[in-house]
Amino acid sequence: MKQSNSSLLNYVNLLLSNDDALNTFLVDPITEAENVHGITKAERAVLRRTIAHLSNKSANGYTVARHLQSYRRSLRLLQNVLHNVGSKMVQDAIPVNEDANSAALYTFSIVYNLPKVTNGPVDFTCKTNGFVEQPQYGGPYAISTPAYTVQLSNPNPSIKDVMDAVNQRYFGYMPYTTVTIGGQLYVKSLIPFSTYEITADLSSSCYDLTNPNADYVFWFYSINGKANPYNSGKIGTSFATHILKPNQTVFWQLIAPDYEYGFQKCLPTEGNKYAMSK
Repeated sequence: MKQSNSSLLNYVNLLLSNDDALNTFLVDPITEAENVHGITKAERAVLRRTIAHLSNKSANGYTVARHLQSYRRSLRLLQNVLHNVGSKMVQDAIPVNEDANSAALYTFSIVYNLPKVTNGPVDFTCKTNGFVEQPQYGGPYAISTPAYTVQLSNPNPSIKDVMDAVNQRYFGYMPYTTVTIGGQLYVKSLIPFSTYEITADLSSSCYDLTNPNADYVFWFYSINGKANPYNSGKIGTSFATHILKPNQTVFWQLIAPDYEYGFQKCLPTEGNKYAMSK
């Protein structure tokens, strides 16, 4: 996969998939992050604070050395923020068409998060988050693409429209296959760079989405990094019919969006008037 021009994004990707690199950063963050991987002092400071001050769900309480996945949950939060902000910066850099005689154009972006697949197609149908996190796959965020940005004359395209435009602009960058459920299209597989197909077939009978503990991964989309259960899960709204607004960024990832990935119900805290009013 193409490396980002951002040393910070490249380093976050490494920490999310390489245990040795993450352990080395935890022991000696200045030497490893700044001298070896070339990120700035400010970036290193933000990165260190992101993963150092985090909640821990370890069964034996708070410990000095936490499980690496605990650190990686915080790294994913930082990565999501960076990708969403970065996609908007790409959109900001595109010149605005101020010719009154020309049709208006609207900007959209897509970021793909992918497990590592280096040898033949892999079928993740009926597989769990834990299966995707095996070392050979590196987890659902092992590879994160740059924000692929297109301009369309339609201010309200579907996600499918934007994906097709991205494939056209970037020469078939991310071909995909679909499955029809209830007359609606859903993503069945992605084929990064037309190489190895990564499949999760929602039409399988194992996807009993009334079971909150099923934990079977599927191709899950979110808008501007915000998960919405009414348009992304329960099978949810088809990517072929979900309508976007100008300047939105679509994020794709192969996960079961359970509590391990931050999509759990947030309970109101006493004294939080906004939460209690909801």
